[in-house]
Amino acid sequence: MSKTSYGRDYEVVQRLRPEPVTDREQLAQGAVQDIDFDIFKHKMHMIALEGKETTMKLGASTAMRFGDVAFGIFTAQGDLAVCATGIYHHAVLGQIPLKYIVKHWADEASVGVREGDSFFYNDPFYGGVHNADMGLAIPVFHGDELICFVGAAVHTGEAGGTEPGGVITSARSKYDEGMLIPPIKIGENFRLKEDLLTMLGAMTRDERTMILDIKARLAAVRIAQRRIQEVVADKGVDFFIGALRKTLTVTGEAARKKIAELNDGVFRQPRFLDSLGTAPGLTKINLTVVKKGERVLLDFSNSSPMAMDRPINTYFQGLIGLTMVYFCGWLFHDLPANNGLLEAVDWKFPDNSLVNAKGDVSTSLAPLTQICFTQGMFLCGARMTYSHDPSRAVAAWFSGFAIPNFGGLNQKGEPIADLTPEINATGCGARYDQDGVDAAGAFFATMSDCSDIETTEEDRPFVYTFRNLFNNSYGHGKFRGGAGVGFGLMVHDTPMLVLGAMGGGTRFPTTLGLFGGNAVPPTFVQYVHNSNLNELMSEADSRLPNNLTAVYEAENPEQGDRHFNETNMTVRPFANGDTYYLGVGGGGGYGDAIEREPAAVIRDLRRGLVSHWAARNIYHVAYDGESLRLDSPATEALRMEVREERKKRGKPYDEFVEEWEQLSPPAELLTYYGSYPDPEAGLSDS
Repeated sequence: MSKTSYGRDYEVVQRLRPEPVTDREQLAQGAVQDIDFDIFKHKMHMIALEGKETTMKLGASTAMRFGDVAFGIFTAQGDLAVCATGIYHHAVLGQIPLKYIVKHWADEASVGVREGDSFFYNDPFYGGVHNADMGLAIPVFHGDELICFVGAAVHTGEAGGTEPGGVITSARSKYDEGMLIPPIKIGENFRLKEDLLTMLGAMTRDERTMILDIKARLAAVRIAQRRIQEVVADKGVDFFIGALRKTLTVTGEAARKKIAELNDGVFRQPRFLDSLGTAPGLTKINLTVVKKGERVLLDFSNSSPMAMDRPINTYFQGLIGLTMVYFCGWLFHDLPANNGLLEAVDWKFPDNSLVNAKGDVSTSLAPLTQICFTQGMFLCGARMTYSHDPSRAVAAWFSGFAIPNFGGLNQKGEPIADLTPEINATGCGARYDQDGVDAAGAFFATMSDCSDIETTEEDRPFVYTFRNLFNNSYGHGKFRGGAGVGFGLMVHDTPMLVLGAMGGGTRFPTTLGLFGGNAVPPTFVQYVHNSNLNELMSEADSRLPNNLTAVYEAENPEQGDRHFNETNMTVRPFANGDTYYLGVGGGGGYGDAIEREPAAVIRDLRRGLVSHWAARNIYHVAYDGESLRLDSPATEALRMEVREERKKRGKPYDEFVEEWEQLSPPAELLTYYGSYPDPEAGLSDS
């Protein structure tokens, strides 16, 4: 093996920004005319989009079928130049495995990089997230010259490990997490190697999905390869290489210019997790954004230390990937989505921290830690951009996860292990001039979909008892967040099934509001063993709950062995007829709730998206409970009383701080926190 030992390569993961321009690229990009460059960018995006859509149509896993797909075209050095996706973190992180391949395999006689090769990877150290996120890439040649790579990264149903469904809530080290594959060659001469496919299939509970997803990625990148070679045949190889590199150059220059237009400042947003995986516990992700000149620094100093035997650690590169979700979708929304954007970004991660994992620690729940951080990025970004362009200062989408994972046999006796698609049914955050969109998708995969119920039921042993928007699932405010989806499942016709859940925010909200807007309420799991729901359905009982709110009303006739659990729930056996209830959250609120137009509250009451309690106690709207007729003068009087009461509760800031600093969580919840309240304080004293 060349240039490194058999251990992990800590140098290559640092190379998230574009590689130095080569002499060939420099000369070639200088010859690209502007109008030809514009046509090239559009053409390449269409090629990438065709690849993304092909991947989705051919894949088998939940995430692949419904849009958790990142399809990218990369330079010969491995830099992401063009992508088609809503899940930008997989796209930008997809360059690390390629830079590994260029560094280690291109000149290695036993491996090599040749036309017709294909490479697979899922080690989160190189992919940046967790084991279930897998990628496949191919080199593209013109004659004997490597001119680019094409890759597709997608969350596949699972990666083996001690629990099914791709998330291991009980993992204590990386050895509990299943397959860990650094970039390896799994195909040569345009053919996959059946021995390696057999090995990969044997590592998971659902080998069919594993292999079909690999082949879907490969089919898509081969189509893109043909399209790229058509461009090269038409425009010439020098034009292609120069234009691909120019995409990065132009993007980097534009990103720095856009950052320079913002006011300099320091923006702080500490974030907290309430779960360690299988137990409650408090940890801190401390984000400070320093904007100066044409650069932004992300400083994670004073975050909690690594959790040595818990799965909530993340590699730093994963957090940079999640940063790109905010950058590509919000801050740099009008620029090409490629790693040229990172020319304007610096970062600082403390060693051996929760956000900078090392060694053998588990990162199975890294997605939860990463989206908790991203909430902080949204809040800092909103404050950073508001004075420049208030339309880009938006409250965050739901960022806590609340999703079932499962494994076993379906109603056809076939092995299954996956997540359900409701991860893509969260509400987006409110904006400065309007409410958030209901069930918009997922902030990290904005082009994703939650499927129709019948498609999920076709090969999963579930009957949906309901799936719809549920009230108060969002952050209230002058403009409310988009509502999330609540759903009920009943297990049926399976000889063996285990169900769990992955998420956070059961004890306190993970998704905060913006500029006075309310946070998204906590969410949790309810499940009922030995439920009588099947009998009630056969009797067409009219009292059956048809939404998540009705599940918790006194009139609900369902009986059985009822349990409640946080949204990180280790899988457990479920029998036919057992039921499972969960809600994915909505978006954060924007602005003060008592500034909301009373008529908008009445509209939400009519739609069942807000409760009477919230209408009266959060929005302080006066109306007739039967007719829902608004009483405007009484509403104004109520809101004036609220303002006066707030004034009475007010106190000097120093007095508030003095009282606040006397508070502390219970000691048993701080085992993994570090020193409280500043995690690094104890380390600096030792």
